Amino acid sequence: MFDIKNIIIPTDFSSLSFSAFDYAVDLAEKIGAKIHLIYVLEKTPPFLAVHSLDVSEDEIMNNMEEEAKRQLNETAQKLQNDSNVEIIQVLRKGIDYEEIVKYSNEVEKGLIVIATHGRTGILHTLLGSVAEKVIRYAKCPVLVITPQSKVDN
Repeated sequence: MFDIKNIIIPTDFSSLSFSAFDYAVDLAEKIGAKIHLIYVLEKTPPFLAVHSLDVSEDEIMNNMEEEAKRQLNETAQKLQNDSNVEIIQVLRKGIDYEEIVKYSNEVEKGLIVIATHGRTGILHTLLGSVAEKVIRYAKCPVLVITPQSKVDN
């Protein structure tokens, strides 16, 4: 039987990643779990940012980290306003799927709830999928949410 105490929600602050939030919050409320909202910041700044701006790599990384913290806090506040579930903010640096999997190994009785874009074919092959890699390497259960497209009838 499931004994989930921690729900990990990876986010990149896109509307796609937000599609997993409702599922995760609803599940957390029902089972009394905490939510761990995780964002993974790349270790190195984008190449164009370094060469097009007259600032150091450290300054760019500091700015990116501050912006990530701000967005993480803002997103956690939105989740908190809709629920009484405890939200833990997590900021990691590295390769997205690797850091998500590492964090899931650090959290006891965890479940990862992640959104996927649902791409197939050559686009999927070229871009890869964070969700697919998380599913492949995570040792805890993973719930994959495919966003519903809204169609007017």
